[in-house]
Amino acid sequence: MNGPSFPTNLDAQVEAARQTRVDDLRLTENSSDKVFDLIVKTAAHYFNAPIVLISILDQQRQWFKAKIGISRAETARQDAFCNYTIQTRQIMEVLDSLADPRFESNALVLNPPHIRYYAGAPLITIDGLGLGSLCIIDTKPRPALSPQERTMLEHMRDMVMARIDSLRIDSFVDEPSGLYNRTRLQMDVGESLKDGKRVMAVAADMQSLPFLNDVIKTLGYTFTNDLMLAMRDRFFEVLPDGATLYKISPTRFAFILLGENRRNAPALLKRILKCFKTPIDCKGIPVQSDLALGVLDLGPEDTSSNDLLRLIVSAADDARRRKVGIAWHDPILDSAQLRAFKLLSSLAHTLQSGNEFWLAFQPRMNLRTGKCNSVEALLRWNHPTLGSISPGEFIPLAEKTALIKPLGRWVLAEAVRQQAAWRSEGLKLQIGINVSAEDLQDTEFVAELERLIEKEMISPSDLGLEFTESAIIRNGEDTRRVLQRISHLGLEMAIDDFGTGYSNWAYLRQLPASTVKLDQSFVSEVESDVKAKQLLRTVITAAKGLGYKTVVEGIETQEQLQLVREWGCDEVQGYLIAKPMNASSLISWLEIFDATDIV
Repeated sequence: MNGPSFPTNLDAQVEAARQTRVDDLRLTENSSDKVFDLIVKTAAHYFNAPIVLISILDQQRQWFKAKIGISRAETARQDAFCNYTIQTRQIMEVLDSLADPRFESNALVLNPPHIRYYAGAPLITIDGLGLGSLCIIDTKPRPALSPQERTMLEHMRDMVMARIDSLRIDSFVDEPSGLYNRTRLQMDVGESLKDGKRVMAVAADMQSLPFLNDVIKTLGYTFTNDLMLAMRDRFFEVLPDGATLYKISPTRFAFILLGENRRNAPALLKRILKCFKTPIDCKGIPVQSDLALGVLDLGPEDTSSNDLLRLIVSAADDARRRKVGIAWHDPILDSAQLRAFKLLSSLAHTLQSGNEFWLAFQPRMNLRTGKCNSVEALLRWNHPTLGSISPGEFIPLAEKTALIKPLGRWVLAEAVRQQAAWRSEGLKLQIGINVSAEDLQDTEFVAELERLIEKEMISPSDLGLEFTESAIIRNGEDTRRVLQRISHLGLEMAIDDFGTGYSNWAYLRQLPASTVKLDQSFVSEVESDVKAKQLLRTVITAAKGLGYKTVVEGIETQEQLQLVREWGCDEVQGYLIAKPMNASSLISWLEIFDATDIV
């Protein structure tokens, strides 16, 4: 009985354009407007109507931008009389809804507010898009409006549209700069494409955000705003006629090029870069801009501009990162960024459940005894649609966000749980856990480590922590304090990927680490390169001389193994010994492992 009551033959493109306009105008935002409220009060008084609404149609809902006589702020769109009103393009009247086949079973007729009479004047934009209606409603049937009443309802509807147009202007302007904003940019590009024109959109990133923050902290917001205005004026000097300038973020402008301006774009973009090489004077202080331009060329076949901002800003970021000044949109780069975004979104979800993560364990072999007494825990991720994701891809992404901490906590908890399970089975095997720079700056990490050890009733010596040189250099004093607390618990600590960072022996000697793990880059060319061989031997000898236990990673051949053994290396790790494997496979491997097969 309460099925769809609105027309089902709406043109998909028109509906998409209509919805985009509603979104652009922000008409469904939950905010009141005094002008709208005054119009519905006047209409209620003039028409002696118990209910008057300014109705806006969203994809699924009918929203009441202003209302009298009804408490609810919205209804399902399928029940909206206004669906018919925006199709008629003129005042639509329903004198008695129960006598009208279109509405006799409508939910708003059979249930509160029990609509019996309806008259709606459609809210139509200048380009023919129906946004909703101004409607008067009664709970009992009424006679048809007189010609004078119809004219008055149309006048009031025109007042609503005039107010919408004024709000549109407000919503399209960046107040500090007086320029059109990013919403207007998207609309202008979309309308040009709809008209069959080719459009070149350019994002101009003026400064990096860290620089802008430094300016704000040093000289204040007023100076920063004046600086952006000075940059705006510099653009006015170099942009050709017909190229509209927009302000799309605190540090970014944008402009679009059409026709001849678009065809001359390469020369124009170079002139813009050259123009901004000269420092900008702001309040007597010269400021050097760091301009990066991101360019996207669109044709009529690109019917949607929804991704416009993301693509041009991404191209500008690419130009700054590569220090090339100008970068055109690269679909391959965009695909990689979309994948990165999808991974981060999935990562956040997976951390809630944890059922896509698992730990692999790679054995370390003691070169003196030929036994495996320790393993390194390595995080693995099986994505439900993307398959196996390399930690080399998702961990650097996590390190740029707040996700790295909960990710590290998951690894810690799972490693401790696995250690407890092995201990209960009588297996004595130390687990090495990689920790991030964020972990080593967080005193809560130590508290969580202590809690897990106590909860699972394992010995601290059952665990080892591995951290890189870069992780300990970033916040030296704070990191050292955290490491000292961990050392007092009794965990073995290793400096991972040694030799790829700062390698400051004097500083590293101040840390409570007993092991250095030499990165596989030391080993990869040791069989063919004399200098590589000398370097690896020197580092092993130096580490041994300073009292460190040495572990060489990336051992893949017999010759590599023999060389590091001769030079006094304590332990090795690599595919020659074993690849990373899950916990059950590791147990099976340990049962058959025989070092003589390798040596």
